[in-house]
Amino acid sequence: MILNNIPEFCDGYHLPEGIHECTIKDIEHAFLFTEKRKKLWRMFKGLINRLIDVGLTPKAILIDGSFVTGRKEPGDVDFAAYIPPEVVSEAFTTLDEHDKQAITLFLNPNNQLAIRNMFGAHLLLADSEDMLNQWAYFFCTGGSKGKLRDKDPERDPDWVIVPRSKGILKVYLDGGEI
Repeated sequence: MILNNIPEFCDGYHLPEGIHECTIKDIEHAFLFTEKRKKLWRMFKGLINRLIDVGLTPKAILIDGSFVTGRKEPGDVDFAAYIPPEVVSEAFTTLDEHDKQAITLFLNPNNQLAIRNMFGAHLLLADSEDMLNQWAYFFCTGGSKGKLRDKDPERDPDWVIVPRSKGILKVYLDGGEI
C-alpha cells in the first residue's frame, strides 16, 4: 500500500531503496506521528520559508536521515537543497543588507551547527542537478564509504538492521511558502 506518494517502510523502519518523489503534504501525512517530529517539521519549514523569503528558493530538496525512518524521536531533519547559482546571484542583487547577511549565513558550510541549532535541520547545498544527484547517492548508500551510518543503540529498536541502501524523499518546490 502507498500512502500518497511515499511507500511503506520495506523493513518496518526504512524506506525502500531509491528516490521517492512526493509533496510536502505527503511527508506531513506520513511522518508527523510524534510531537517531537511535529516540532522539528515546524522548524524545518521555518528554515525553508526563510530561504524563500531571502530569494534562495530551492528548485528541489532531498530529505534523508532519521526523520524519514520509523524512529520516534529523530534528532533533526537532514536535507539537501538544490539552489542554482543564478538564483543565488539574483537574491544578492535584490535584497537589503540584513537579507544579504542571511544569504551569506545560509551559504557558508561553516554555519551548519548554528543553522541546526536555530532550525532543527542539517542543510546541505547543491548548486546543480548533478550535485543534488551526488547527495542522493550519498544519502542512499553512504557514498564513497559504501556503508550507511550504524544504528543508534539508544534511539533505534534492537530489531533494526541497517540496509545496504535505503530510500530518501525528493520534493520539487514550485515557489511560495511551504
